[in-house]
Amino acid sequence: MAFAQARGGVEKGIISAMMSSMNISWYGYRCIRIEAKEGTVLIDPYDPKAVGLRGPTIKDDLVLISEGAPEKDVLERINDGAFVIRGAGEYERRGIAVHGIQAFADSQQGRELGLATIYVVIAEDVSVCLLGACGQDKLTADQLEAIGDPDILIIPVGGQSALDAKVAAEFASQIEPKIIIPVQHSIAGAKYEAEKVEKFVKEVGLQPQDVESYRISKKQLPVDQTQLVLLKA
Repeated sequence: MAFAQARGGVEKGIISAMMSSMNISWYGYRCIRIEAKEGTVLIDPYDPKAVGLRGPTIKDDLVLISEGAPEKDVLERINDGAFVIRGAGEYERRGIAVHGIQAFADSQQGRELGLATIYVVIAEDVSVCLLGACGQDKLTADQLEAIGDPDILIIPVGGQSALDAKVAAEFASQIEPKIIIPVQHSIAGAKYEAEKVEKFVKEVGLQPQDVESYRISKKQLPVDQTQLVLLKA
């Protein structure tokens, strides 16, 4: 895949207090938290017993579910008062915009695993696309148009129940984000099966930045280059 290599990067936790920014954290599997001035968004929380990881304490303003049929235990863990989104459509809460795009959780038009939802979240004037439970081997023209030109792409890369490294790299090349954050890859302690992230790193051919969490503002986004960020769960 052809990506322009970014120079330097944003060090974890270092940002001007005058800049409006968002912080992105990963909790293993597909679970991501976006923290912005307007509020917090948690994407794809899971059952810690099933996944084998501690997972986050759920206390968020918005909770997004990309899986078409999430487990009951997952839904019961969501905090009262959270605005829960489970499907395609246009949503807005606390100044945070969310666009849900219908997808399939497999490459067989949903015949095996059913529906999934791709999300585009806009907060702090930064757009984040999360492919979530999407398991298609190709994105349609309509999906690519709906995704648009996100600043950040958060994409499962570990194969098995997620996109594999090759397909994920192809999707990233089509979407052309400024920043790529891979998730749902192999990590210590996790019960889910997945390949190591190094396979995806090789496919995209970018030098990764390893950080605990990632803080970024609109002004700090790279121009005409792509950064690969590896979050620690």
